[in-house]
Amino acid sequence: MLSRIKWLSFSIEAFLALPIFGSVASELMPFYLCFIAVWHACVLMVSKSEDQPVLGSAFGIIASFLNFFPYVRIAAHAVTAFILYFEIKKAPGME
Repeated sequence: MLSRIKWLSFSIEAFLALPIFGSVASELMPFYLCFIAVWHACVLMVSKSEDQPVLGSAFGIIASFLNFFPYVRIAAHAVTAFILYFEIKKAPGME
């Protein structure tokens, strides 16, 4: 189940890394990004309880709060998406 949750987190981050979608989400729906930060915090707690990597979720929380800076926003979400992707592929039991 955790792999599905992380795949969803990866999809959200990859979506927000696209300039047009990330800008719309940041400018028109700031509450959405707060929800995403809470989502990443929940995923981090579940990952930690199952002894899985938590770096992607930690970066996701940070990326959610860096949305006030346009170019930093794109880079932060892209880096988070890559980290989540590699966590899913490399972590034992996450196939």
